[in-house]
Amino acid sequence: MSREEVEKMVESIISNIETIGKWDQVYQDFNGLLGYHDINTARIAQAGLDKGIFFPAKLYRDASPEVRDQLLTRLFNPACDEASHLLLCLALQGDEVVQEAFLKLERNPLPWRSKLYVNPSVYAHHGGWHFDDRGNRSSLCFERCYTMLPGDGVDQAAKVGQLLEQNCPHCGCQLIDVLRLDGLDERFSFLEVNGVLAIPICPNCITFTEETFVCYDENGRSEIIPYEPPLTENYCSEDDLLEMSRNQLTLSAKAVPKHYASGGDEVFTIGGWPDWVQDAQFATCSVCGQTMKFLAALPWNVLMDGSEGTLYIEICTDCRTLCLFHQQT
Repeated sequence: MSREEVEKMVESIISNIETIGKWDQVYQDFNGLLGYHDINTARIAQAGLDKGIFFPAKLYRDASPEVRDQLLTRLFNPACDEASHLLLCLALQGDEVVQEAFLKLERNPLPWRSKLYVNPSVYAHHGGWHFDDRGNRSSLCFERCYTMLPGDGVDQAAKVGQLLEQNCPHCGCQLIDVLRLDGLDERFSFLEVNGVLAIPICPNCITFTEETFVCYDENGRSEIIPYEPPLTENYCSEDDLLEMSRNQLTLSAKAVPKHYASGGDEVFTIGGWPDWVQDAQFATCSVCGQTMKFLAALPWNVLMDGSEGTLYIEICTDCRTLCLFHQQT
């Protein structure tokens, strides 16, 4: 799309902002522009605020300080009945003023807190950041993002679905390296992985297990940390394994917008921001106890036609630990 076409679509979204909650064309147009063109959402955020619209929260990613302050004024009303939506919107904007406000609300909850399931610090995760009880902040997402596209398999920087010789001790399914990437490739310099990162899984058990942890070194050696799956029957056929292993997915030559996963298509992303199937979910490192960082998301349908759900992969580079989990509608 040309700049003129993008601008025209932005104007259309602003003019029809009241319909965005219907998940119709306006909603799709917004996500497409954010995911594939990385638009600045400031004007759309202003339009949403003017109409009292707080969904989707990504409308407010680039909200101005003026819009941010109006959201905070609403939020700090003890009788606020839209706190959950406002917290999500502010988390996406996520500047230092928002962080200070969230910390204040964490320490001194207002009456509406009793109606929420989680604290403001958990809402911050939806914006890709975390803070502890002392106000120390960390990012939960990488600013740089790449995708895996159909190709010829010549580029070996990232490989997907490689069959391994081992079998799962629980269900007997053959294990795969769901992702194997070369951290020395310039495109992956932002990951701070100084070698080969291999991520083995049981493609059967992974969809039934709440969290699977993997420890890795940078020589391509990794080990699945023992776990107990809720089921032990193998539903993954040999044909499924062959279909996964025969993919020709290839790392994109250039970086894509960090919200690429939100564009509307099912895409495999490495880095950037996840598009959650359910709520934002950031695991706790099994070694150090810190909140882990989003690494990659693989919609299963990209590997196996007709499959459902998405596999999310998170990383703690300090401990060389990975966490994998499945979300599905």
